Amino acid sequence: MTKHLWIDRKMFRSKDDILFLLNNTPSCPQETFDYGEKILRFATFSNDGSMLAVIGNECRLWVYREEEEILFVQLHEKRRWNKVLSVEFSPDDNHILIVGFMEEILAMRRKNEACVYELGEDHARLHSFNYLDQGMLSTWLDNKHILYMSNNGMRDRMRIFISSIDISSEIMIFPILTFNTRVTKILVAQHVSPRTRKITQIADQAQEEGKTLSQKLFEIGLESGVDVNNMQELRAILDQESQCMPCYRLHSHHDAVSRRNCSCQCHHNTDKLLIFHGNDDRLHIKVITHRLLERAKQAWRQRGDVEEDADQNRLFSPLLHCTSFDTVDHVFRTGFSLLKSSMCFSPDHRYLYVTGTREAEKPKDPIMEIKPTCLDLETMVIKSTPDFSIHPWVEYDYSACITANNDFVALFTGKDVLLWSSFHRGYPTKILSDFNWPISSVALHPLKNELVATCQTELRYFQSPVLKIENNSTQT
Repeated sequence: MTKHLWIDRKMFRSKDDILFLLNNTPSCPQETFDYGEKILRFATFSNDGSMLAVIGNECRLWVYREEEEILFVQLHEKRRWNKVLSVEFSPDDNHILIVGFMEEILAMRRKNEACVYELGEDHARLHSFNYLDQGMLSTWLDNKHILYMSNNGMRDRMRIFISSIDISSEIMIFPILTFNTRVTKILVAQHVSPRTRKITQIADQAQEEGKTLSQKLFEIGLESGVDVNNMQELRAILDQESQCMPCYRLHSHHDAVSRRNCSCQCHHNTDKLLIFHGNDDRLHIKVITHRLLERAKQAWRQRGDVEEDADQNRLFSPLLHCTSFDTVDHVFRTGFSLLKSSMCFSPDHRYLYVTGTREAEKPKDPIMEIKPTCLDLETMVIKSTPDFSIHPWVEYDYSACITANNDFVALFTGKDVLLWSSFHRGYPTKILSDFNWPISSVALHPLKNELVATCQTELRYFQSPVLKIENNSTQT
């Protein structure tokens, strides 16, 4: 059953917006696949939407390309895993990273393992694997490297390592960052906006010159003739992106092509955004630059040769005795605990969606409040968040998972899936509630308005009314 909700027309610019939501919300049941006695835990699409990964009980992993199965592995038997903790496709979708929990007897002190499978057109193979500390997760930095965390038993200190998936690399693993805070979940955005990138560069220059960021901005203002106290002028300078004349013509007219899809080197950068949090309400963001990685690699080559060096202390001394730590570039408070959070990006990595939780005030009530938050990674400003007031409280044993594409945001709690417009947010546009069992995961297709939900042994597909009409017309 689909619940149709009242849509606040004050939130929309025209009738076209309302019609778009009515025609494109993925609320129409399409297909249901039953996996028999296999309980499904999780499903996720690849970045281009061409593949779907499904996790089942006993650590079963399926990867489908279109409708063809290209990988099936039972990691409980192959790797002695007890639980799959995370699944993530590489940015180019050529590999998939799976992190799992290993049996204690076999793993000894190392209880987590990260496996990378190489994905071909019609087959897949195990490419590499790494042992991780207990409770530590891993994520992709780029197409050839992954990041993983290590705390060496220290609850409030964390070191992040970079690991190559290419065994022929000059250096396979080396530390790049050390934080004096707890880290329980990490993600990496593949795009850094010009504003964020320039502020980071200016802050680094100010630190090298022994100046504050305000002093450096004032100096830049004098050189460029810009009043840095005028935020509108300052943003205009920071948002400028250097580009050649062909790109200027391509990206500047009314029907402009997105710079994100342009391969021209004039505005290409390799910077990434590291996003992480602990168990409190703080969301931390650090820009990972090529300079930062090269500096860490150089420190690795010279480790032990230089005494009383800040990089040596920061990256190689035991965490218990470490006295030098990295700083983050941004900290945001969500107001809700991130202990049981779920995070996802929009397909273009412009927005970050994260869910926080708050337990009921009465300890005897086994319920929690869910609060989704949206962070604009272009401007580093928390945007209007999806209105979850219609269904805020759920049983504490349930999990909440958020997913997004360019048009919609979806969140499941219990036996319901709520859908919002990703542009307007505000009130939900639809609630999908035709589930007999608690939902374990939802995933929105990144390019089409389709949705997949896992519930017990079922994998359910939903599509928009427009797609349903198109599919029916092609079948007839």
